[in-house]
Amino acid sequence: MKQMKKYIAIVLAVLMFALCFAACNNKEGESSKTANEIPAAFEGRLMEKYIDLILSKNYTFETTPKTETPITFVQYGEDNKMLSMNVEIEGSPTAVTYMLKDGTYYLLTAADKNYTELSASQVKKLKVNTLFNNASLEKFPNASYVGTGTSTLSGVEYTYEDYYNPLVQVKNRYYFDEDGNLAYLARVNEKGKVGQKIPVSIYETNPTVFDVLNDYTFIEQAPATTKKAAANATTRKVA
Repeated sequence: MKQMKKYIAIVLAVLMFALCFAACNNKEGESSKTANEIPAAFEGRLMEKYIDLILSKNYTFETTPKTETPITFVQYGEDNKMLSMNVEIEGSPTAVTYMLKDGTYYLLTAADKNYTELSASQVKKLKVNTLFNNASLEKFPNASYVGTGTSTLSGVEYTYEDYYNPLVQVKNRYYFDEDGNLAYLARVNEKGKVGQKIPVSIYETNPTVFDVLNDYTFIEQAPATTKKAAANATTRKVA
């Protein structure tokens, strides 16, 4: 378990970087949209079907930011969430997964196919809910439509839609391929300059995804790592 505390700063940093285009959560006391009620800003647009999935809380979100660290976030209702990503240890990617299933938190390590239950204090120390909140796309619907256009990336033409989030005064650009599938996300600054384009995929999920837990062996606590590996995990630079 100790090495997971070492990972947490890196995991948080990667998530914040990967989702820098996202808006903040609703402020306390603010009303929110009813589930599956599409905000007018997205009606009839390419982003509409993705907002519908997000509002249904039944989706999988995948991205690989500049760090080339794949991130996968799955949500099915309120009590089933899963966040998977690779953390580099001694030059090798180590797959780590946090899971919330039917009210119980778990930590899975793919290398040894082991999992352990997390206590309330461990969940707090590892900031698991903060990780889930950072990876969640529930912020996306809080935006107004700005405009659309086309852009060529690596020789391929994409249609994009721009949305502005007044809560954090950020404009996000969503790129779609010729079939209308969401391909990239980027932030547009006040001068109109487009930032890094992050490849993404959002699609419907189902509860069987969480059955992966059945393929793992339960242990009392996660295996320890070496001091060198922990140091590498702590000091690894996230661009």
